[in-house]
Amino acid sequence: MKNILALLVCSGLILTAGAELKAQTDTTQSNIIVVAPPAETVPVAFKRQNPEQITGAVTVLDAAAINKFDNNIWLSSVLSGRTLGMLGNNSIRGVGIGIDVGDLTGSGLSSGNAMLFIVDGLPRDIEGLRLSEVESITVLKDVNASILYGTAAVNGVVLITTKRGKADRPTANVILNYGLSTPRQLPKFLNSADYMTLFNRARANDGLTPQFTDAVIENHRSGNPYRYPSTDYYSDEFLRPFKTYHDVVTEFSGGDDNAKFYTNVGWNSTGGLLNFGEGANARNNLFNVRGNVDLKVNRLIRTSIDAAAFYGSNQQQRSNYWDRARTIRPHEYTPLLPISLIDPSLELLGSRKNDVNGMYLLGGNTSFLTTPFGDTYAAGVLQTIYRKFTFNNRIDFDLSDVTPGLSAHTNISFDFFNGYTQTIANEYSVYTPTWAANEDRIIGLTQHGRDTRPGTQIVGGSLFRRRVGFYGQFRYDRAFNDVHRFSANLLGFGNSFKENGVFQAMTNAHIGFQAAYAYDDKYIIDFSSNYANSTRLAPGNRTGFSPSVGLSWMLNKEGFLSSVKAIDYLKLRVSAGMIKSDLPISDYFFYDNRYGNSGSYNWYEGTRSRNGVVSNWSSNNNLDFARKNEINLGIDGLFLNKAVGVQANVFYNYYNNLVVRPNVEYPSFYNDFVGYENFEADKYTGAELGLTYNKSIGNWSFFAGANMLYVTSKRHIVNELYDNAYQNRAGRPRDAYYGIRSVGYFKDQADIDASPVHTFGTVRPGDLKYQDQNNDGIINANDEVYLGRWQSPFSGGLQLKAGYKNLSLFVLGEGRAGATAFRENNYFWVDGNKKYSEVVLGSWTPETAETATYPRLSSQTSTNNFRRSNYWQYSTNYFQVRRVQLTYTLQETAAKKILMSSMDIFANASDLFQFAKYRLERDVRVGSEPVYRTYSLGIRANF
Repeated sequence: MKNILALLVCSGLILTAGAELKAQTDTTQSNIIVVAPPAETVPVAFKRQNPEQITGAVTVLDAAAINKFDNNIWLSSVLSGRTLGMLGNNSIRGVGIGIDVGDLTGSGLSSGNAMLFIVDGLPRDIEGLRLSEVESITVLKDVNASILYGTAAVNGVVLITTKRGKADRPTANVILNYGLSTPRQLPKFLNSADYMTLFNRARANDGLTPQFTDAVIENHRSGNPYRYPSTDYYSDEFLRPFKTYHDVVTEFSGGDDNAKFYTNVGWNSTGGLLNFGEGANARNNLFNVRGNVDLKVNRLIRTSIDAAAFYGSNQQQRSNYWDRARTIRPHEYTPLLPISLIDPSLELLGSRKNDVNGMYLLGGNTSFLTTPFGDTYAAGVLQTIYRKFTFNNRIDFDLSDVTPGLSAHTNISFDFFNGYTQTIANEYSVYTPTWAANEDRIIGLTQHGRDTRPGTQIVGGSLFRRRVGFYGQFRYDRAFNDVHRFSANLLGFGNSFKENGVFQAMTNAHIGFQAAYAYDDKYIIDFSSNYANSTRLAPGNRTGFSPSVGLSWMLNKEGFLSSVKAIDYLKLRVSAGMIKSDLPISDYFFYDNRYGNSGSYNWYEGTRSRNGVVSNWSSNNNLDFARKNEINLGIDGLFLNKAVGVQANVFYNYYNNLVVRPNVEYPSFYNDFVGYENFEADKYTGAELGLTYNKSIGNWSFFAGANMLYVTSKRHIVNELYDNAYQNRAGRPRDAYYGIRSVGYFKDQADIDASPVHTFGTVRPGDLKYQDQNNDGIINANDEVYLGRWQSPFSGGLQLKAGYKNLSLFVLGEGRAGATAFRENNYFWVDGNKKYSEVVLGSWTPETAETATYPRLSSQTSTNNFRRSNYWQYSTNYFQVRRVQLTYTLQETAAKKILMSSMDIFANASDLFQFAKYRLERDVRVGSEPVYRTYSLGIRANF
């Protein structure tokens, strides 16, 4: 509890750094805390709006300000820790668990996104999108702010607005960046001698004889390493201490009121960690080009044309080195056989077609006909190619001749992505050595496989995605006598996303309507809604209306507060609404009858057969949209001459009409006929708080900001039927874990005999003992209970900036608390012939029974020990310093001498420190490339 409280204090301080605070827009990569000055507008749904008029819960990030003091290459790395209301970089407020909007709509990152990403007005993925291409990021958190984007906005929306040219302001910028990345944690596995020793112990625990003699163990500990291998796949013999990258991006913009342009061209190249074979040549190259043109056709019509292209080429060795490194035990074969130790008269040596630098033959045996080293040295190269093209055309019509304040807008987009792999698959031989009895010489070789280089290129792994989107809009915005302001939006929106392997395209289509009224810029009411169509519902029942309303009150403009000098800005907000969505309906035609095969029967004396037919589910033409119902209360404020900023929200979400087959409502014999219905419901409640403080003293400037998010969930209505009340999911968090509760180790056979019968497998002393929850004398699945939750209820970030003259230091921290995870991969679950990691050193023995930190080792499958239980559970609480950057801005006179308007020199680090009780579990990766800590140097030159 102390750790959690400490973490909450840190999380609650998420400082939002900046050089100066624009009311509602944080100028140094922070969240919009209050409202911007009246002269400024921010992007919201389908328009730009003065923040005073916003009634919903909205956060805005200034991308240029972020990059000024914290140079991030990719947009995807920016959101986490610095954005009020964001949980990580893929969830708004942590609501809508299980509704993966990103996967379903193809927006945002490649997977795992709970919210909708909109880029320049329409849904798009953000893979490969640079932060330098982006003007601003707006997070629409509540229903009132996001509802105009239709059913896909069920979990909120992130709006990305890319840069455009400015009239009569030509610019040219270059950013050069070079860095290196070091693994934060590499797996640590036992060497051959220690493995053999413990494997013998595992066999003894199973009542079996040892497999390895003391002499063999000693030979592998201190003998010739080629004869008695002890291969550490993660040693510096095979891995570099770091991998490097370089990045360069250029920007050009300019024009006048009639024609403006913007161009961004970038190249990012990252090397690999392996230091041998094709792994040493591994490199991932990414190229991007973005350009747009804004044209004034006449005084009433303007048009914009945007195009962007992205090309990636990732070249590496053919096999996954990391996946094989996690499973191959250190003694199983010798990776490389020195030619200097081989009898030169051997025919196979002389006739070889392949070797490693003239010094080694590839080792192997009948169990390892291919090896990670053979694949990396001799199997060839695997190249992954991926390309993306996006296009936008927007036309704006000024209809003020019809009536002042009226305008029309259209936007159409086309996106295409494709990827594939290409390789020339070489085959290679491996050799098993025969060693001399009395000396370390190889006197015989057994060849496995053959050495061939066919030269035929193989293309596979194809992937494509295609998207077409559009909207057309009429907008009205007019003030009367500077007291009454009316605004309205009417729009039609459509989007179609298709990817290979999926027969039915994902479509979204709706009509949006918004109307707002402001009286004297003090009292604002907004009504926003959509009328959506869904192809996942039955004909005649495919449309649904979603309304929302927002109210705000500018308290600082009231007479009783306008004279209070300490209050610069103060607004109260409340919004409520309901949004219907078909995204929780996981497939098409759930409303229709579905039939399937059910075995077969023979006839005509057994010479003919037919499949049986059985109902899968019945039709339900009343199947409807799922619903999100929400209420949000908020406050925005600036105080003490705008030195202090505050934004706070409390929210309640109720997701109901979630679609399942409610078997619990019908007798069991009717299961094959139970159709899909709107049945389940979940609740989410939470609060968020953002604080900023800005102060300048002489040549010094300081900025601190804090944001914190608390969210919890509860399953309200669940399709479930369990024998015991403690198994019910209703009333538990939506992100709950369930498993067996461990009560320690079995001490001896008497303890086993006196305990409930464990049905997961044969148990011995040293195995895990579980609690009998229902007191039936049997341990089985009925004893599973709630163990915790995987989504952190508490999260936040911390940003600080201090500047002295031309030098500034920026720090970004991020923390979470209240969630847990489980040690369940092969690094922690070790039985049978699996590779042993260092965690098994604390395994149970009769001598270490009181101090053991791991169950007894077994050479057999241990189904009792290795199942989800609280024994393997650990807290994921952490606070980490995600970003640190030191920036020096060259004196203006010095910059001009080298033909620049300004120049910044910066040094930064990512994921520098982490404070967590279970750092090993959080950082170690097995079967994939490690996570990294990155350091870089860069220059930003503006011309």
